[in-house]
Amino acid sequence: MDTAGILRLPNADDPLDADLREVDVAIEMVLRGAAIRVRLVGLHAADAIAAIALARAQVAGVEFRVERDGQTRFTLGPDSVELPRLKR
Repeated sequence: MDTAGILRLPNADDPLDADLREVDVAIEMVLRGAAIRVRLVGLHAADAIAAIALARAQVAGVEFRVERDGQTRFTLGPDSVELPRLKR
């Protein structure tokens, strides 16, 4: 069984830094295979960090989408994933 690694991140007093830390963790989760896709909701200032978050995801090679419908959400990882079919 694989063991999970620990992501050590500095504390962020600034809400923008805290939001970017969430983005960095989501990217790392996708890159490590701990998650196929991560959706971030309830960020303090999602609109203010969207461009930086997109740039970080692009550098890492992770798909990034912004969804707005009253609340801004980020989704990191593939839009759709084809899951293997169960044999019957």
